[in-house]
Parts: sequence; structure tokens; C-alpha cells
Amino acid sequence: MPDDVPPALIDFPAPVATPGSAEIRVYRVDLTAGSEGDDFRDLAEWRWLDAPERGRAERLVRARDGRRFVRCRGALRSLLGGLLGVDPAAVGFRVGPGGKPILVQPDDSRWRFNVSHTGDLALIAAAWDRELGVDVERVRPIEQAARIVESYFTAAEVAEFRELAPREQAAAFIRGWTRKEAVVKARGTGLAGLVTEFETRFGPGFPDGRFRPCAPLPEVLGWRLWEAVPSPGHAATLAVGPEGGGSDVAEPTVATLR
Repeated sequence: MPDDVPPALIDFPAPVATPGSAEIRVYRVDLTAGSEGDDFRDLAEWRWLDAPERGRAERLVRARDGRRFVRCRGALRSLLGGLLGVDPAAVGFRVGPGGKPILVQPDDSRWRFNVSHTGDLALIAAAWDRELGVDVERVRPIEQAARIVESYFTAAEVAEFRELAPREQAAAFIRGWTRKEAVVKARGTGLAGLVTEFETRFGPGFPDGRFRPCAPLPEVLGWRLWEAVPSPGHAATLAVGPEGGGSDVAEPTVATLR
């Protein structure tokens, strides 16, 4: 797949890409409650989850979070099962470098995926032979945005953020954050300690619903960056590695906006 061809944004459920496909797909998954409400054990996806996944859902304090987790993990298993030609319950995962989940099937060596969710929206990215990192966030004011920028962004980015009008900072911060998160998720690392390592900038504004190259820096550390508005009031960034290439993995640390 040429690097200038945008990834496809597809509503789940949808037919999965056939094995060997060069297309990069990002599936948009609706995690809202259905007729079952928040009774996640009654969801159809519950039967596909393994014991650790069920335990994780049951440990969540709020039932709605359990419902979101089960629906998201069920969608992931459904998609990957289709790619591998196995039942969703048979899909297995293991922890890779930096805690990044990868498949354990013996014929999975070239399938890559990554997941992000916020509220009732999830994105699942999948590609053949390309490392991926995806992040989606709801656009809203972040109380400590300026402090976070000073901690996790470069000096040039800090200066850029300070020059923005206050009314522009909330959206700009979310754009910048999703870009940083997409890169470190693709690499299998965390944000801490990367303030001087790379910059992604904040960009001039949001694109439409389709993916387009991030501006002004569409490539960072060898990762091709794409951004989109997958749903009104949300921002998403996808980092795509070179075909057949890995990522420059560093020691794992963890940072989260939630």
C-alpha cells in the first residue's frame, strides 16, 4: 500500500480484510448500550472472552465501563478472528514490548492491530505487516493542559501552545495529545521521558471524517501520521510504520490522559 493512500475508516461490523491485504483499516465501534443495558454478562460478546478478560470487566467499578470493555474486546476478537480464520473465542493474545498486545497464533506473525477507546467510541486499527498505534479522545478542556504540555512536549511545542488563543487551546491540546499517544503506542512505550525525543506539533485544525496526513509533520520517527474526526466532538490519530518494519522500542513507562 503506497504511503500516500489514506487508511480506510469503516463502521463495525463490516467484512474484514482478506489475509494478505495491503489495506490499512480503522474500524469505528459503537460501545453504547443495547437492549441488555449495562448487564455486560448478557452481551453476545461475553461468550468470546477468556477468564482474565471477564475478570477485568467484573473488577470495573461502574457497570457501564464493564459494558464498554466487553463490547470493545468482543469487536476486537471478532475482527481478528475473521483475519485469522478462527472463532473469536480462539483468538489469543500475549504482551509484547512495552506492554503492547500482540497475537499468539503461529500464523499471525504479520498481522498487526491496535485499539483505543473513549466513552462509547472505540477504534480498532488493523494492517498486514505494519506496526500501528491509534489514539482517540473526546475534545474537551483539560484543566492541567498547559502543565502537561510543559511535561511531555518539546520546547518548540510549548512555545507554539502558549501562542494559541485560549479558545483554541482545548482542541489543539487534544490534537497534540493523540499524535503523541499514537506514536508511543505504535512503539510500545510511554510518554514519560520523551519531551526532547520527538515532536508532532498541534496542527492547524481538524480534518473531516476521513483520514488525512497530520500537518505540519506527516512523518515522525519513521511513522506516518494520519488524523481524522471519527465522530463529532472527537479527534483520532493513527501512526503507521513502514511495511515489514518494526518500531524503535524503548523502556516502557506509562502515562494516561484519563
